[in-house]
Amino acid sequence: MIDDVDSPARQASAFQAGSRRRVIGLIVFGAVLVAAGVTVLPTCAPQLAGALRDKPAAPLLLTACWLLAASASVIGKKVVAAGHLTWRTAVTSHIGGTVANRVVPAGLGAAGVFIAALRRGGATTTGAVGVVALWAAASGVIHAVGLVLGVAWLRGGGSATVAALLAIGATIVIGRRVVTRYGTSVTMFLSRRRMPAAVSGALTTRLRRIASAVGEVVAAARARPGMAFAALLAHLAAMSSLAMGFATASAVVGVPVTATASVAAYLAGTALSASTATPAGIGSAEAALVGALVVAGAGVSEALPAVLLFRAVTLLAPVVIAALIAVSHLLSAMTRRAWSVAAWRTVDGPSAASTPPSVDPVP
Repeated sequence: MIDDVDSPARQASAFQAGSRRRVIGLIVFGAVLVAAGVTVLPTCAPQLAGALRDKPAAPLLLTACWLLAASASVIGKKVVAAGHLTWRTAVTSHIGGTVANRVVPAGLGAAGVFIAALRRGGATTTGAVGVVALWAAASGVIHAVGLVLGVAWLRGGGSATVAALLAIGATIVIGRRVVTRYGTSVTMFLSRRRMPAAVSGALTTRLRRIASAVGEVVAAARARPGMAFAALLAHLAAMSSLAMGFATASAVVGVPVTATASVAAYLAGTALSASTATPAGIGSAEAALVGALVVAGAGVSEALPAVLLFRAVTLLAPVVIAALIAVSHLLSAMTRRAWSVAAWRTVDGPSAASTPPSVDPVP
């Protein structure tokens, strides 16, 4: 009985302790970023400025690559939404989710915006969560494949990449058969299995949530394999477009690596940075991409300007597009309101705005 009374208090205390740790972590993370910026930017700014003077169209080329990636994601979300999103809401939800990830890490901001858009489009909460889980699982698969291929190319060249492709193909075939035969039964077993007494309640809850999420993804993929394939293609096209942009940034700055090595460095670096929960991957993405270029054969002083140029464009482009969408919505609302007021005055006459309509007395 005492344990039941004290349990909410302990949970509240643990939540407060976790919140304090997160705040302290964010403060430390911000301080490290500021220190790194003050130390690094003065050293690479001259090289970056010189590269932009020689090739002033470089930011536009990088923006075009980002737009290709965003277009692939929008098309993919429109397909997997199964009619719950229009093209306008698909664009708005994707751009809004990308901007939300600048604040909420680990893709949770984008997931929340995507779920809200699906709910407004008429999807049930369960259906919306299933679609978002399918979309996130496809992203994880493409990132994992990119990590394997990128590391294989950087460490072993073409032969290692071919071996990695064969291994990935075999894994996909075997995994598909396993999921088809045993996916539902394994998920139900994990979700219903009683955990040992040594396992804490919080860990038990997390494991059950993971099992439930896996079950939702498996069920969604088995029920709608075409949508799962479309999600994979969308993420593949988006990653390929961004990898092309990263190779362009490396070439503009003059990083002494081949275009193929730049693409491999992006695939490996972006997959590694996705595993770190920082807002927009700030800090972790830069470190991972610079490290991947160093593995490819570049120096830190050569890789850093290219990474900063690429990250600056990909971070600022969605914010600018979101601002333009917000201004467009505001102007559209103001225009509709002005037209409605003008039409009302035209129909009711100029005196209707000041004189209320007369009402005949009831006999």
